[in-house]
Amino acid sequence: MLTENKILYYLKHEVVDYKNLTVKELKQLRKLVWTLTSKMPCPSLSISAFLCRVGDKLSKIKDSVCYFCYARRGFYHMPNVKAKHQQMLEFMESKYFVDVMVQLNSELSFFRWFDSGDIQSLDMAKDILDICEQTPNCKYWIPTKEYKDWKTILKSRSLPSNVALRFSTPMNDTPPLDKAPLTTTVFTSEDSLGAVGVKCGASYKDKYECGDCRACWDTNINNVAYAKH
Repeated sequence: MLTENKILYYLKHEVVDYKNLTVKELKQLRKLVWTLTSKMPCPSLSISAFLCRVGDKLSKIKDSVCYFCYARRGFYHMPNVKAKHQQMLEFMESKYFVDVMVQLNSELSFFRWFDSGDIQSLDMAKDILDICEQTPNCKYWIPTKEYKDWKTILKSRSLPSNVALRFSTPMNDTPPLDKAPLTTTVFTSEDSLGAVGVKCGASYKDKYECGDCRACWDTNINNVAYAKH
């Protein structure tokens, strides 16, 4: 049996007006919604990597960037992590998502969408862009392999200037994808076709954290390359 959704319960039964959250309510919702990881310089949001559509297919292909995916191993199998991911999915598909996230992120400088998982629908992607547009002082990084959905959306609306939407290459050691807003690649050697652009120091240095680097959020950087780990 799934754990009761703590986020939706709080919004339905404890919050007076979800469109005008109090300081106390914001503090509690940040604990329930945000993911805080030791590597990242900012909060992020995550759902289960087992829900990735393109990623699920790639996870079965050797030498793909999703093969032996970190977000399908280890503590990601723990019941509390699975429960949190399910709660986040339900929250993102609820009427509360846009209004609440705008308030939660209004004072942030940086935010990452999906430290695990990916968009599940066109509607989810549109909601995410609505949030980004309404919080212009925050820089957003959206890594994705759901190229088709994003290309469909970008036919009818422009990316906000504070959004770095990066299409992740599906295979290791391949060059950046063409006709993408921005990109990421994965390399296994320094002479790899994927070892181009800005190389992520956190992916191959002993200290696995971003430090003062913000390349992934920088819309002036076309490609960020990650060492395979």
